[in-house]
Amino acid sequence: MKFHLCSAWIAVAVFSATIATNALATIQPKRVGPVSQYGTLQAAKNSAGEGRIYGSVDGAIDGKEVQLRGMSLSWSQNWPWGVSFYGNTYIDTLVGGWNVELVRSAMGTVAPWGQGVFMTRPEYYEAKMDTVVQAAIENDIYVLIDWHSEGGYYNCIHKGVKPRFEFNDNKLCFTAKDAADFFERMAIRYGKYPHVIFEIYNEPVSESWDDLKAYADTVTAAIRKHSDNLIIVGTPVWSSMAGDAVNNPVNDKNVAYTYHFYANMHKTSEHTASSNKAMAAGLSVFVTEWGGIQDIFNKANDKTQLEAFLQWTNEKKLSTAMWNVERPFLGSDAVADYTRANILPQKTTYVKRLDWETEITDNLPNLVTYGDLSEIKGSWKIFADTVEADGDGNYGTSSVKDNSADGVGKMDDIVLDPSSPFSYSPYAKADYVLDGAADLSKCKMLQYTYKGSNHELTLYYDWNESTERFGSGAWDFPYIAMPLTMDWETVNIDMGWMVNNGWQSDIPGTPVLDLVRAIRFNVIDTAFSPSLWIKDVKCVGSVEGYTPVEIPAGTDAIGTRPAETAKTNFGVMVQGKNISVTGIPQHSRYALLNMLGQAIATGSANGQLNLTVPQAGRYMLRIGAVGRVISIK
Repeated sequence: MKFHLCSAWIAVAVFSATIATNALATIQPKRVGPVSQYGTLQAAKNSAGEGRIYGSVDGAIDGKEVQLRGMSLSWSQNWPWGVSFYGNTYIDTLVGGWNVELVRSAMGTVAPWGQGVFMTRPEYYEAKMDTVVQAAIENDIYVLIDWHSEGGYYNCIHKGVKPRFEFNDNKLCFTAKDAADFFERMAIRYGKYPHVIFEIYNEPVSESWDDLKAYADTVTAAIRKHSDNLIIVGTPVWSSMAGDAVNNPVNDKNVAYTYHFYANMHKTSEHTASSNKAMAAGLSVFVTEWGGIQDIFNKANDKTQLEAFLQWTNEKKLSTAMWNVERPFLGSDAVADYTRANILPQKTTYVKRLDWETEITDNLPNLVTYGDLSEIKGSWKIFADTVEADGDGNYGTSSVKDNSADGVGKMDDIVLDPSSPFSYSPYAKADYVLDGAADLSKCKMLQYTYKGSNHELTLYYDWNESTERFGSGAWDFPYIAMPLTMDWETVNIDMGWMVNNGWQSDIPGTPVLDLVRAIRFNVIDTAFSPSLWIKDVKCVGSVEGYTPVEIPAGTDAIGTRPAETAKTNFGVMVQGKNISVTGIPQHSRYALLNMLGQAIATGSANGQLNLTVPQAGRYMLRIGAVGRVISIK
């Protein structure tokens, strides 16, 4: 039996087999880390009455403040710079190579780019969170469960009111109930583990403290039904105004307030003033995000502000999560060297002082069992973009070496060449071509084991068969993005998580499983590893502890894709790489996306819109809920 949580994120690696009993926590550690040394984090005051963070092992004693250093993952929907690191073994890499003491799992809730968000695909994105949380617990480090939005709550509580500040999640929204429902599930699942910290709102922007206090009261009440763990509350103006809470703090004994800082944007002495006010009044502060160090050796002021900030965090004993993980390893440049020496923790041997794995006696509800496993028979076909032309007849110049043997698909020496005249993303692909008897519609889930590069897992249809079924040949296939893994990792895929980009109006947006003729492992844009090996492709016949997402049957799935491509009243004119759009309804939201579903431009428009694309290729223009495919030559 293997386990991972119900949502069992695509990539969610399979953990060591451990059966929960009344004597053991469900998830067991594989090392002694900071959690076993410090215990559950607690907000409290020092002897001077200032707010600080302590651990349950020592309690609130001067000199025993807990100051952690770690990293924040990027937005969970950002491909490839974010998604690629939401994998079990990559958390091992952060711990082993970066020495992190905490990791922040930045689950994008409403930001309008990427392949959906939590509010549109909750099972898929909640499962990513499960992966990171479980991997952090196994590594005995702290983990921030982060409801990651920049200002999205404002739009639900102040509908139609122009915000004081513009922000990333403008015009999209979530409610306090949305967040409370999610955090209650997280608290049920993980609330007994001392590793878990609930960060209930990443970055409020234009919300007042009164708005956020009401929000925090709702979400905190849901968490407190199941957990006493530390809750971190977002503060106004991009989480910079913790001092606004002084006169009306959240009525809870284990709450801290968020502070975010960027060395290339803020003057430390001024920007930290509100947090100093909060701590002086007895409120605890946690720096859940900070950054802006890219130019510290080119811009003297950036380095000055950075070092003043680091000195301040040390003086106040503040825990910090640096923004963000977008590369698998630190480089060898001056900024990376500075990061190793001055920002990340040094290698530490922790002392075992809390036996949390034996003290948790609940049978926590995060066991999933996968049964009736059977081999999906097929053969490997490996190729790169040199074998098929783009719309202008250009071929790519990427390359891959086929070392497949003994049923294992092996893509080695992957070189992606984005500089070739090929219009689309450079790629190397491994197709697992199903034999004639294979039918994925009989599977509850799809299981496979892989090691190596981040990739897209795609369900591929035959052109002629899809033409016969839908009246049009399919070229836009259902897929999900898979993370980098440094070691062999077995994953269980809910095929209901998979959707296409919505480029074709006349094919389903969700999988038609009886039409799948190959399972494609597509390495595009960035290969964080020069190889990808895949083996043991299996059908999961039964699942206990998790209910797979229901896939609409057959052609009934048409219309379920993320954006409906239909006849529209707006006009589109293309000249070179410039796109002119007319006839746009007043106050319409628009998004221009590339073939990967990544946003090139977003905003609001009235009547007319002019856009420029970076290169030739196919794009999707969405106006409101309607979309149109645009070809740029």
